[in-house]
Amino acid sequence: MASTLLYTLVCFTVTIALGSCQNLSCYDCDPRNFGVDCGRPAENNVRSVPCYPEVENGTAVCLSAYFNFTGERINDTGIYRGCKTLRPDVSDFCDWFRQETNALNLTVTSCASCNTTRCNVIKFNPDGTSSAEITSTAIFMLVLNTIFVLLLTGFD
Repeated sequence: MASTLLYTLVCFTVTIALGSCQNLSCYDCDPRNFGVDCGRPAENNVRSVPCYPEVENGTAVCLSAYFNFTGERINDTGIYRGCKTLRPDVSDFCDWFRQETNALNLTVTSCASCNTTRCNVIKFNPDGTSSAEITSTAIFMLVLNTIFVLLLTGFD
């Protein structure tokens, strides 16, 4: 009985993980496209676009970021959301992106990448810092993993 339950939980977790990796779509907006609405994309019906890796063996991810521009592009400062590609040789998209944009008149104030459909909904404070929220999916996965660990430790 317990092994059947364990098997069912493992299959369920794998199914959820595989389902979230396929058909990824992300909210897509920036200060010039959807403007203020980009701050709360789910509530403001911001468009969602399908994402595909742009390099071989790359992984599509959703991005939420707050860019602070200086100079001629100061009006482009604000929230950016969209699809990006995580190259196989990069472990953290945001760290890589900060390094790549270091020479430009751009500071990445906050950045988060994720890999589930329309997960790029992180909220930002007026100064561009993020105010992280725990989503229901994250809570569900935490509870599911806790149950899984408890079941595994009970089989000593």
